[in-house]
Amino acid sequence: VAFNTDALQTCAAMLGQGFDAGMSTGESGTAFLCSVQHMKTSLHTGEKLPSLLDKVDYYLELSILYKNELTSGYLGIIRDTISTLIDKGETTSSKNNSKPDSGKKPAIISESMYFHRAIQAFWLGHSERCHHYIGKVFQINSAIGRLNTTILMFIYGLNSFQVLKRQNTAKLRTIPKNAISALKTATALSRWNFRNKVHLLEAENFSYQGNHEEAKASYAAAITSARCSRFVHEQGLACELAGFHYIKIGDHKSAWSFFDQAKQCYAEW
Repeated sequence: VAFNTDALQTCAAMLGQGFDAGMSTGESGTAFLCSVQHMKTSLHTGEKLPSLLDKVDYYLELSILYKNELTSGYLGIIRDTISTLIDKGETTSSKNNSKPDSGKKPAIISESMYFHRAIQAFWLGHSERCHHYIGKVFQINSAIGRLNTTILMFIYGLNSFQVLKRQNTAKLRTIPKNAISALKTATALSRWNFRNKVHLLEAENFSYQGNHEEAKASYAAAITSARCSRFVHEQGLACELAGFHYIKIGDHKSAWSFFDQAKQCYAEW
């Protein structure tokens, strides 16, 4: 529950320290639990992806050495996401050249895999695929953790605006409202971790409804808030979505400025 009071970056650092402490005292089970949580949390902070790849490979090597198959399974799924986000796995795929497989896995492992496939699809712009995998997570209905659940609702809400362009149904229209409500609840506990996400969801909702001035203000707030919280990946996302909004209202000069900012943020990530 630390993410409700502390910055995600602080939570990630503490989990890394937990791994070191566990290994130094012979508590490898605790250490490997921390390693998985460290990687999950670090991914949400927007830490530089090449650095995350090095860390997850280090943890994976040790989990294999210690024959901790559950940890290896989780870390393999996380590694696949990091590799996909860097270059779609073209040069960063695992040495064994294998992908996580959902067949004959415990429900919680399958849910983790579906969660990460949703994240991959979202960042690659595959909205229908993202929607499909989020549905898979909800169908399994096991515990992926409060932080992952909150992040999933954020992605679910943003992704729904893309799906709505092709399927404008009453059910889909409830998703953004529910996502905004969930993120506002999270923001009441930690403005640092979740305020930017509320602003971005509201910006997309204003844009969808045609409230252009409100959308402009919310995009600006989302960008500023993400930058202040050092979530460079979500700063880039807010800039990108703002760019599309400005294209929509015919302001191409501003749009390209936002796209350029997004490109810089993604390159840093």
